[in-house]
Amino acid sequence: MRPARIIVAATLAAVAIATGSYLALSTNTHHHAALPTRPVLETPTTTGGPTNPEPVVLADGRHPVLLKSIDPGRGTVTFDLIQYFHGDQATIEAAKDHQESPPPNDSYSRNLNPKLRTLAVRADAAITANQLAGSNQDIPVSLTRLATLTRAGSGMFWITVRGDQVVQIGEQWSP
Repeated sequence: MRPARIIVAATLAAVAIATGSYLALSTNTHHHAALPTRPVLETPTTTGGPTNPEPVVLADGRHPVLLKSIDPGRGTVTFDLIQYFHGDQATIEAAKDHQESPPPNDSYSRNLNPKLRTLAVRADAAITANQLAGSNQDIPVSLTRLATLTRAGSGMFWITVRGDQVVQIGEQWSP
């Protein structure tokens, strides 16, 4: 093998191992569905380019959170980012933390730090509640209504972020 190819191959292998992508390179493709979900990691990123060096509050995507406050007047939510696990992964993660394993209701959450974040909620964001709205079904609610339903310890929510704005909020139903 030429030296250049060896260097490229070694570099790609190192990157794959460092990012966890080596799992996708496995020759046994029958186990991909059982791969553990990656926890949300806090990595410093920017919104891009030298013209906008502001840090991103939360990367685009869907994230498990604990809502701490809602300001309908300003159209913002303040939340605590957590990790959420379900099924076999919940059992594994609870055991790692020396908690009841398997955990009750087959789900487990972990809060790595108390850092609070605040993001704007788009005016057209899809917002649903279930147990807080007195239902076992997702019920569409406004940001103002969600603010009246939530309180400290209201449970877990999923928020979807795009471009540093919340575009969806949904209460996680739990038995």
